[in-house]
Amino acid sequence: MQQKIVHAGVNSSSYQQASRDLAALGDLTVAPKPVERLVHRIGRERIDQRDAAVAAHAALPLMEKDGAADPQRPCPAVAMVSMDGGRFQMRTTTPASAPLPESPEPLAKASEPARKGHWRESKVAVLETYFSAVGDADPDPDVPRCFLDLKRTAETVRGLGHALPTGLEFAAEGPAKEPDETTATSRGRTSRPGQPERLVRSVLASRACSDDFGPMMHQAAWERNFFGAARRVFLGDGLPVNWTIHREHFSTFTAILDFVHALSYVFAGAFAGRPQAEGESVYQRWVQAVWSGQVATILPELEARSAALGSPPAQCAETDPRQLVFDAWRYLKNNAERMHYEEYRRQGLPIMTSAVESVIKMINRRVKGSEKFWSAGGAEAILQLRADHLSETEVLPRFWAEREEQASASRRYRPAA
Repeated sequence: MQQKIVHAGVNSSSYQQASRDLAALGDLTVAPKPVERLVHRIGRERIDQRDAAVAAHAALPLMEKDGAADPQRPCPAVAMVSMDGGRFQMRTTTPASAPLPESPEPLAKASEPARKGHWRESKVAVLETYFSAVGDADPDPDVPRCFLDLKRTAETVRGLGHALPTGLEFAAEGPAKEPDETTATSRGRTSRPGQPERLVRSVLASRACSDDFGPMMHQAAWERNFFGAARRVFLGDGLPVNWTIHREHFSTFTAILDFVHALSYVFAGAFAGRPQAEGESVYQRWVQAVWSGQVATILPELEARSAALGSPPAQCAETDPRQLVFDAWRYLKNNAERMHYEEYRRQGLPIMTSAVESVIKMINRRVKGSEKFWSAGGAEAILQLRADHLSETEVLPRFWAEREEQASASRRYRPAA
């Protein structure tokens, strides 16, 4: 019964909804507060297990923990680690009228410094294995048509929170051609030539600071024998924290900048301060260069364009063409060594962070909302259990089986008098 209650509490939209779901689907009458308390308790147990595994891993000899593969376990053909951040609201104070004695305490070292407001960031990592072949040439040299659909691309860029020049209006493209039977997927979409086949996913989620989250990621990758894979990838956007974790914990992994984040800067920089028709031509040329791994060929053009517009002044609006072009030049220049996309595709490697972004959306369905406010311990518990639920490595079934074995082993039976 506890498994059903926790499952509902973790996967329903709220503890109130979990209580209703248990009554309707499981014939269980459980009020919202007991659901919440049990989720907190089980979440705390899983957090303790996670922290113990990280501590045990840190205590290993350097040669054993730092990239050593276990010959007793199979190594994946392609191992990918990717990270990004989610958002949730945290209560600044805990109401005295609603104590939760079973709630886990806040992390000892984790979390962000004290801030005003309620919004906080969670960190999410996805570890995936893939199957793919290594080719002699780039299997997909032409930029996909979806990235040349200007209306769709503008919506994608805005969805990333990236500023765009004002006044842009793009017409929707005409109906797409029917996909060829040899490339059509079950959803009617065409798969990108050479795209690696995803196998097994595991997920980490925590409100820990990056100094604590990096070791969690390293231990999780080591546990799955990722350091023994012949092809290893670390995917992220341009945030410095991603590449700090890569440098400190995954330096043997190929560093790849998410292509869509690179595209967003190319898109904004191409249209900034130009007539729309001219911007379209520039964008098509630039995005093809980036897709082909030739970002170095457009950096001088971006630098010259920035110089012609002038440096962005202090307090410059984010939609100002000077700011957009300067940001595009700086971003692409700083990440150029992580943008050899033609070589990554030849090696059968993933080049986009869509996996972690999709997982963040699934976590946000439970934790993010205008009326959802979490305690520090409650947030960590639900993040841990949501990550466990989204993992495909059977972590929760093993946890419940081991928990039941431990409970049975400790129970003593005496014959009836």
